[in-house]
Amino acid sequence: MNKSVCRPLHPYPWFALRFLLAWAAPVTADEVTVLDKMTVEGTSVPGNGMLAPSNSTRAGSVITRQAIEQKNVQNNVYQAMDLVPGVNTYSFDASGLFGGNIRMRGFNSDQIGVSIDGAPINDAGNFAVYPSELVDLENLEQIEVIQGGNGSDAPMTGAVGGSIGMRTSNPTDQARFRVQQSYGAFNAYKTFLRADTGYLADKRFKAFLSVSKAETDKFKGYGGADREHLDFKGVLNLSPGNSITGGILYNELFNHNFRTLTKQEIEKLGRDADFGMVPPQHLPAVNGSAQNERTANSALLANENYYNLSLNPYRNYLATLQGRFELLPNLKLDIDPYYNYGYGTGGNQLRTLVEGNNAIRAGDINGDGDTLDTVMVYSGFLTETDRPGVTARLHSQLANHKLMAGYWFDYSYHRRTMPAVRFDAAGNAADPWLEDASQFILRRDGSVYQNRNMLTKTSSQSFFAQDDIGFLNNDLLVSLGFRYTSVQRDFYNYASESFAGDYNEKARYARPLPNVGLRYQLTDRQQLFASRAENFKAPPDSVYYGLVSGSKRRSVNVKEEVSTNWELGYRYYRNDLSLTATLFYIDYRDRIASSFDQINVITTNHNVGDSTTKGVELASAWRFLPEWCVYATFSYTDSRIEQNLQTGESSFENTGGKTFPDVPKFLAGAVLQYRNGPWSADLSAKYTGHRYSTLVNDESLSAYTLVNFDASYRFPSSGWFHDPMVKFNVYNLLDEDYLSLNALSGSSFTTRALGTGGRAPTYFVGAPRSFGVTLSADF
Repeated sequence: MNKSVCRPLHPYPWFALRFLLAWAAPVTADEVTVLDKMTVEGTSVPGNGMLAPSNSTRAGSVITRQAIEQKNVQNNVYQAMDLVPGVNTYSFDASGLFGGNIRMRGFNSDQIGVSIDGAPINDAGNFAVYPSELVDLENLEQIEVIQGGNGSDAPMTGAVGGSIGMRTSNPTDQARFRVQQSYGAFNAYKTFLRADTGYLADKRFKAFLSVSKAETDKFKGYGGADREHLDFKGVLNLSPGNSITGGILYNELFNHNFRTLTKQEIEKLGRDADFGMVPPQHLPAVNGSAQNERTANSALLANENYYNLSLNPYRNYLATLQGRFELLPNLKLDIDPYYNYGYGTGGNQLRTLVEGNNAIRAGDINGDGDTLDTVMVYSGFLTETDRPGVTARLHSQLANHKLMAGYWFDYSYHRRTMPAVRFDAAGNAADPWLEDASQFILRRDGSVYQNRNMLTKTSSQSFFAQDDIGFLNNDLLVSLGFRYTSVQRDFYNYASESFAGDYNEKARYARPLPNVGLRYQLTDRQQLFASRAENFKAPPDSVYYGLVSGSKRRSVNVKEEVSTNWELGYRYYRNDLSLTATLFYIDYRDRIASSFDQINVITTNHNVGDSTTKGVELASAWRFLPEWCVYATFSYTDSRIEQNLQTGESSFENTGGKTFPDVPKFLAGAVLQYRNGPWSADLSAKYTGHRYSTLVNDESLSAYTLVNFDASYRFPSSGWFHDPMVKFNVYNLLDEDYLSLNALSGSSFTTRALGTGGRAPTYFVGAPRSFGVTLSADF
């Protein structure tokens, strides 16, 4: 049996619920969904929350609360999006507590803008997103996916490939206290408590506070995941048309990593191979002789690292405010300030450190009285980010013009360091969080050892405006949008063991981003839409790493990535049938990847050329019987690299015309849904097609199909118990074997697996069949 060994977390704030204890009545769902010219009637629209009606001029998908609540409550947001057309997502385990990745039309998560209640949550430096750090699914009202762009007012600088917006649920109008407990495979459990105040002070104020704690063991190897989470939201109604909504998200993780494997390692060691369970041992310290622990443990350090020295401790919190004010009968103001904070480390923390007599070398680490040794230490990529920002918008309706204009500003103070601490014979680090300075290993001059020491100050801002113009009694909608976005990077490198020299690099990236869209109402049930959107992404701050070598200082020759997305689509809505179809074409320019820089004569991140992506996305929902519905999606995506990749002054890799890695041509999904009174059930299947693993397409992954089952039953309310429910979830019902590529975007793709200079890509092994059961009730 797996054994989870996790550092105790901060005291858990159960006390925060005491003042909110109450009971509640069930909430009634809306019976009718109304669009401007189209009305869908019935208990719910076809798809049960998977295909919400839209009047937009561009392609998009909205997943509502009705669909989200069927999911396993331990799942992360990515797992709730697995059936959205054009989206390819995977998680490192069935629960989602270890995280995962997502691609949309071939773009990776660090190329997609992601927000919660209007606040950006992409990493300030490299734009990465970590789904296990986000909102609890129980408090998520809606997920909006825009496959080819983002709104004119979107607070994002990395959304070259689309956007994902999450909206948390509002507090309920009636007081309630919800208790929910789930259990699952691999010792998984989650305790969730939420208290809603209901309306107070003559319907002036309402709020909710929820806390949750979730744990699970890894499905292979040793270790597990431990997550504690808090969500708060309050609504203050100042007067008709004037309100302030505030939210707080707090999250703390302490996870062990899964070991990724090459295909050769899987064949040799098996799919269950993972990090070792025997702690690495230090050599006896002997004064006057060199103890070289790298030599003594070379096999261990190469591929059998100890599981308890490969960790992901991370905490983050997000505070948001949303002010809605009616300045005049036809003039409204939105003010949305936010503050985002993150701290933690990740990756494999087992490293060796060389002692030395130089003032900036580490001193006597093992305490033997000399500085001749190479000693194993715990040292991780530590990141700390402070990030305030604000968005302000003005709205007005003038005749047939719906106008919006505003400004967004965001500032991040992004610190990257890499201190080291000792670990004992049992393999326990002195401080896994790397936050206790008294445990840090020091250099001989008394300063803290740092394998990297960097600071990035980033100022981002956008001026934006949009005019939605209705013609022909609003049958024709013309949307004209414009955004001018600039990003100012101010990067400081402080001399460290891996990155020499003190230097400062400043760069500014700015671009006008127009977008235009049309939507035409053919009939009461049919729409045509078309759009063109310009998107861009500033380079990650890693392009400024290692600019100094000896007496030489190289320049940075990296521009922003740019994409133009064209769409043509059709929608049809009827009480029992909904469908959408979208043709898209993406012109992706100045792609950033690792290649040879002829000016600086070095291999580094560089603009390596262009690529094109084209395809079709289909989604349909059909209620063929009152209790039965089927929802299905299909995506065809053809993503091609246009140029060969330069790897030396006169050498190239044959990447021109090749398919972009990890972009399956075919994705398909379907779910059979049953709803009858208190009963509900979903049987879903997601097909992920063949995809390549390298830039030259010399290694690939086979197609696979995942089948999941979700069912629930709501019992009648009785006495103090309101809306009691039991839910059952099965992940990977058919126990399919599958692999997922361990790669993000740009330079993280392996160029080739075979031949000279080849490096085999690594993979996450897919989780086996897993189950979960959840019990909940309101009081």
